Amino acid sequence: MISINNGTAAGGILSPTDSVSSTGRPERRNALTLFDPSALIESSRFDLPAMGTPLRRAAVLALTDRDAARQIAECERELGATDQNVVGQVKDFINNGVLPSGPDKVFDRIIELDVADTEQTCESRRHTVLQACKEWLEAAKGPGLNLLHVAGRTGVIVALATVARQVVAHYVEQALREGESTEAARSWGVAAMVLLDLGALLFGALQNERKGTGTVASRISRVCMAGATMGAFIAAYLTGASERLFPAMTGGLMYTFSRGLGNLLIPFQDNSGTANVKNTVVTASFYALLQFVLEELKGVIPAIGPIGAGAIAAMLNAFGMVVDDYVGMIFKRVLPSIGPDLIFPEPKPAWEVRATVQRPTLEDVTRAVGDIGALRGCAGKTFILAIAAFAALLNSAEVDEGDQGHFLSGVVALMAFIIYFPLVFGSARPSGNSFTLPAIEFP
Repeated sequence: MISINNGTAAGGILSPTDSVSSTGRPERRNALTLFDPSALIESSRFDLPAMGTPLRRAAVLALTDRDAARQIAECERELGATDQNVVGQVKDFINNGVLPSGPDKVFDRIIELDVADTEQTCESRRHTVLQACKEWLEAAKGPGLNLLHVAGRTGVIVALATVARQVVAHYVEQALREGESTEAARSWGVAAMVLLDLGALLFGALQNERKGTGTVASRISRVCMAGATMGAFIAAYLTGASERLFPAMTGGLMYTFSRGLGNLLIPFQDNSGTANVKNTVVTASFYALLQFVLEELKGVIPAIGPIGAGAIAAMLNAFGMVVDDYVGMIFKRVLPSIGPDLIFPEPKPAWEVRATVQRPTLEDVTRAVGDIGALRGCAGKTFILAIAAFAALLNSAEVDEGDQGHFLSGVVALMAFIIYFPLVFGSARPSGNSFTLPAIEFP
């Protein structure tokens, strides 16, 4: 039972513990005091006469209703034209029974529920509206929870990995300035890290062939990724940009390791489906456009020192990866691969994405190193080397500094689109979608 332990507007709602006057009647309270819901306490006793006369209880309820109506009116005044139209149709339906119209799915559900309403009173129609809204919120809870898991897992891992990359690159660059390393040594260091990623790529390919999990798509993707990395390294070496990239390459190595470790410990479990050419083309196009926008934002957002630059890079990179993961899962869901489920459709289970915690095995570690880890490492090195080579070409062509940023943003978007395919299909596994139709005997 709920009792109230404070006075209210009319001074008449009192709990049994409130004081009374010498005449035995409840003391009057300040008429300006508003009802405070936080004063509600659990009580096993409930004495209605002790809460004041019926007139006083009615006065308090009237004041409460008046205050609630005022606040609701203020909220309605801040709505846009579309929202006000929705509110007006809902009010007209509740008060007069006029069915709402429009593309809103909630309206369609209200009309369906109204058919079964035999009472047709304001209270029954209000219940119909609440039931339709409740069902709409239940339907939106699944995708919202999926997004929460993607944002929490991918966002945190990518943000921390980006910060680690910025910190390592900063201190390596500072150490190089204070040391006596030659430009040739730095170039050899860059070459060694490129060869390290290519070696991991070859290790993963041999591992897949030994286990029989390699596919034509994964083999072609690994060859394309290796070719792109070597081509970018040669371009950076010929333009003289490779000797300045050792700090960035070291930071990239730290990013790959940190993100791979996070993904290994906190994997996704989802039933979105598998990647195919159709949904990968759409996702890659969206990802390229997103990278272009983020690169343009980096040029206009002011950064205060290396810490500010690192924080901005972490936030933008985390946002981009969260959107990429979520959009990719959506397109896998709506553009499925061809297989028995598509030819002989069955009801799909509800889309569910969950971040879980696992204790990785040795097989999980070797697969992470040879598959997505090697591919992501090569992709990161390709980005760094190619963009540095292109920036060196722009400098030699004496392109305006303001235009250079837009050109580089376009190069980042183009490379993001191209590299997306080997990055996705390079770690592909046999889908098991092959099937045979049963033999049909004719008389």
